[in-house]
Amino acid sequence: MPEAPDGPRGPEDAARTALEAALGPGDQASVGASPGRVTLIGDHIDYVGGRVACMAIDLGLAVSVRRSRDGHWRAAGLGTCVQRDAPEMAGDVGDRLFAAAVALQRRGVEVPPLEMAVTGDLPASAGLSSSAAVVTAAVVAILRLQHLWVTAEDLVGVALAAERDVAGVPCGELDQRALVHSRGGSVLILDCAAHDRWRVVWPWPRISLLVVASGERHDVGGGEYRSLRRAAEGACTALGVAACQEIGDRWEELSPDLRPAGRHIATETRRTDQAVGALRAADPAALGRLMNESHLSLRRDCGASTRLLDSMVAAARGVRGCHGARLTGAGFGGSIIALVERPAAAACAAAVAAAGATGGAWLVHPSDGLEVTAPDAVHQ
Repeated sequence: MPEAPDGPRGPEDAARTALEAALGPGDQASVGASPGRVTLIGDHIDYVGGRVACMAIDLGLAVSVRRSRDGHWRAAGLGTCVQRDAPEMAGDVGDRLFAAAVALQRRGVEVPPLEMAVTGDLPASAGLSSSAAVVTAAVVAILRLQHLWVTAEDLVGVALAAERDVAGVPCGELDQRALVHSRGGSVLILDCAAHDRWRVVWPWPRISLLVVASGERHDVGGGEYRSLRRAAEGACTALGVAACQEIGDRWEELSPDLRPAGRHIATETRRTDQAVGALRAADPAALGRLMNESHLSLRRDCGASTRLLDSMVAAARGVRGCHGARLTGAGFGGSIIALVERPAAAACAAAVAAAGATGGAWLVHPSDGLEVTAPDAVHQ
């Protein structure tokens, strides 16, 4: 069973090579690297003030940037190259890269026309935060190019603004905070109402997370995600609460059209709290049950699963040594995660592949975020 390579910094040399291969020789390039992310419990509640258990993982992306030789903006990645006169959004591989530059410009940073390339081992559109990873890596690369630094909170803010305000993705803050604030060997707990965070140690040396990509492309900017967010926000508004943590059992008071969303956002944040207890008690069976319940909620109340994801989850759970499984990320395609005994990982991956998964499988580990891996550009 292949494991993810050590750390997210491996793709850096490849990013420089990819830049020259795609766009030819040029000025010296600077590089930023970012890990991916998995959500253990807590999807579709960050944007309504829920609590989330998540972690950076040892799959990642790197972005290489250099000054443009002729004043045009260029970007390369996913086997394509694009060129623009200005860093505008056009629905292609350049959007997230150029959005990072625009967000920095809006913060008062002087950013010249750039040539940029992205590469790495984090699969795109797999629900593992590849979009946020591109943006955060690009921000760090530009900061290094300009010999600048930001605080960790500023990096979160710039990366979030790039995706939400420039690229137009209605995301919450989960991905950016996971990519910046995570630590190796621990699970990051985000309280998205209080804007607080803490960490819980991953307690099992012989239990890992198996990530399996379905091959179905996930799009956080798609209409399904926007509809779910509107329903969740509508449930909070109807109940007169500022955050889903305040709902309790009052989701039952909601109108039938809002009740499923209300039930998910109320119960999912409770599951995050219970997951913290399971981690602290080193109880994999309890955490596995919570993952199973979370997947049911995402399928039943959010409609965020697919027939293939359901089949993959069922196949993983059928393997001896798997404690639980769920989709991870926004859903509508993407990946699942399984909490699995390491000796059973290969059998679990094979079972999920037999259920139809075509996007690859990796054993991943809780990894350091940008405030650890890029201390020259990101100050705590």
